[in-house]
Amino acid sequence: MGLDEYELTLAIDRVAKELGISPKEVKAELDSVNSGSSKDQISSSPPIEVPKRRSIFSRNKSVDGDDSPTYVNDASKFRVSYDPSHEGKKRQKQVSQAIVCNNCSSPLGIPDIRPIKVRCPSCGEEAIYER
Repeated sequence: MGLDEYELTLAIDRVAKELGISPKEVKAELDSVNSGSSKDQISSSPPIEVPKRRSIFSRNKSVDGDDSPTYVNDASKFRVSYDPSHEGKKRQKQVSQAIVCNNCSSPLGIPDIRPIKVRCPSCGEEAIYER
């Protein structure tokens, strides 16, 4: 494992405390892994399924086509102040809709002007919407 005797003892004690088992049990498991006797157990275990990521935002899927954004149902609960400059504040007053970034699912406030070019401040993804 690459640890000297003292470091190994400290690591075993720490793992034993974290797992709530005795240091002897940890040492026995470590010895079985190092000797290769538990290889059969590791390879025979079923594959672990990774849960799908779900967005925390409720949204309406658009049926107008690929050039339509995905709208957020309740835009009032999101803060849309990305740019603190005077021009940014002027643009923020025009926000009347909220969409979700296609790349990172961040909510974005946009005006109802079409066509519109949108750049996500979180991931930098750029999209042009015509509907």
